[in-house]
Amino acid sequence: MSDKMRAIPFAELLTTSLHDFREKKELYHVPVADSVPDLGMTMAGRPLSCPVGPAAGPHTQLAQNLIAGFGAGARVFELKTVQILYGEQLGIQKPCIWTGDEAYNIEWSTELTIEGARDEYIRAYIILHLLAREFGLDDKFQFHASVGYNLEGIQSPTVDGFLNAMRDASGTDAWKEGIDWTLSHLDLFEHVDADFVRSIDPCVTQFVTLSTMHGCPADEIERIASYLLTEKGFHTYIKCNPTLVGYERVKTLLEDLGYGYISFDTTHFDHDLKLDDAIAMLGRLREKAAACGREFGVKLTNTFPVQIRRGELAGDAMYMSGKPLFPLAINVARILSEAFDGELPISFSGGIDLHNITDVVACGIAPVTVATLLLKAGGYKNLTRLAKAMPESVPSKVDVAKLTALCDALVADDYYHKKADRPRPARPESFPEACYKCRNCVDVCPNRANYPIPELKMAIHIDAYCNECGNCACLCPIGIIPYKDKFTLFSCEEDFNDSINDGFLGREKYRWHGQVGTDFALLPEELRRAIDVVLG
Repeated sequence: MSDKMRAIPFAELLTTSLHDFREKKELYHVPVADSVPDLGMTMAGRPLSCPVGPAAGPHTQLAQNLIAGFGAGARVFELKTVQILYGEQLGIQKPCIWTGDEAYNIEWSTELTIEGARDEYIRAYIILHLLAREFGLDDKFQFHASVGYNLEGIQSPTVDGFLNAMRDASGTDAWKEGIDWTLSHLDLFEHVDADFVRSIDPCVTQFVTLSTMHGCPADEIERIASYLLTEKGFHTYIKCNPTLVGYERVKTLLEDLGYGYISFDTTHFDHDLKLDDAIAMLGRLREKAAACGREFGVKLTNTFPVQIRRGELAGDAMYMSGKPLFPLAINVARILSEAFDGELPISFSGGIDLHNITDVVACGIAPVTVATLLLKAGGYKNLTRLAKAMPESVPSKVDVAKLTALCDALVADDYYHKKADRPRPARPESFPEACYKCRNCVDVCPNRANYPIPELKMAIHIDAYCNECGNCACLCPIGIIPYKDKFTLFSCEEDFNDSINDGFLGREKYRWHGQVGTDFALLPEELRRAIDVVLG
C-alpha cells in the first residue's frame, strides 16, 4: 500500500459532514459533543470559547481530522507545521508512531506539499463555519498556523505564500471553490444563506507558532520571530524545547518516575537554546511585539529527543511525548513564569490529559493542545472529555505559586510513574470474532482511515486517507495490523497496484486472497455488502 494521502474534495467533505451529523450526530465517526464550555478568552484579536484542541501533528494534517476534532469539542487547532520540505524529502520511515504508556514518533512537518496543506486548512476552515451555522454549534474557534524551521525557509516564496494565504485566503483556488460550491448548493442547508456564506472572514488566522530545529541558535530564533511579528504582522508564539530544564534535572525527573530506561545524552542540551539566552531573547521580543501591537508568548514544549534502544521505531533517534513529557514541560513553564512574574503568555502541549488539564488551565496556562492522548484509546473522543474538564475561567496571568505547587507535587503523584506497557499479541492468522466488537482502530486513527460498518460488524480501511503512521497497529488488542489486514478501499489504479492489501477499486476490480478479479459475485456476501455500504 502507499503512504501517500489524497485530499477529499470540498464537496465530499461537506456533504459527508452534513449527512453524518443529521443521521448519526457524528463527524467522521466521532460523536459530536453535546456542548462546549465558553471560558470567554480572546486571542489574536478573536474570541476563543474553549481553549483546547489538537496540537500540530497527525491530528491537524488533513481537513477531515480538523472536522472530527471540531465535532468532539476542540476549538483551537494548531495546524501541522509547514516548511519548504515535504513528502519523500522528509525521509520519514514508516511506521512513524509508537504508542504505549508514553509515545514516540519519527515524523515532523506536514507530509503534504505546502499548497496541499494550505488547501486542507482552508477547506476545513470554511466547513467548520458552515457546520456551526447550520447546526447551532459554538463558532468561537481558532486555527493557529505553525511554520519552521529557519529564516531562509520561512522567507522562501512557498512558505511566504502560505502565510499570506492564511491571513487572506480569498485569492486561493481552494477558497473560491469552497465558497462558490456552497453558494450553488444552498438547498443542502436550512440555516445557511448566501449572505452568511459571503460573510465568512477569509482570514484563516493571524497567529503563528514558530517551530525550530533542536540546536537552532538563539539569534536565528530571534530573527525569525522578529520577522514574523514586524514584517509579516503575525501574532507569534515560539515553541521551546524541554531541554531548558537542564540535563541533570531531566535525568532525575525521569528516573524518579520510572522512566530511567529512556536513553539520551547531553548532546541536545549542549546545543539547544540556553535558559539565560532564552529569557533575554523572550524579553526583547515581548517589547518588540508590544511596540507593533502583536501578541507574543511561548508554546511549551516541543517533544523530547531520545535514542532508540528497544526497537520501537526504525532508525537511531525518535521524539518522546505524552505522560513523561509533562513533568519536563510544566517545569519549563514554571521556570519561565518565575522569570517573567507570570506575565509571559503560555500555550501548552506537553503531556496534557484528563489528570492535569484542570490544574494547568487554572494556573493561567492556555490554550492547551494534545496529540498523544488522541492517539490512545478513545481517540478524538478524548477531546470531549478534556473540554468538560475545563475550569470555569482562565486567569489573566500565570499564577506562579499555584504552578510551583503543581510542579512540586509531581513526583509524589503515582499517576506520573511508569506503568507497564501491554504486551503486543501475536498476529493472528485470521480475524477473531473479537475484532468485530472492537472500534479501537477506528477511534485511534488520526486520519479517519478505518471506516466502521456496524451492521456488518466490521470495518474497512480507506487507503487514500492513510499515511501508514502505524498507530492503529500499536493499539490493536488482538494483534492485527489494521492498515494492512483490513479489506481496503482504493481510490485509484496507482494505489491499488502499489498495495498487496485485499480490497476493491470502486466497482472496477478487487483483490481477494491476493488474486485480482472483476466478477464481484465471487466475493463473500459479507464483502459484497460492505462494498455496497461504502459505495452506495
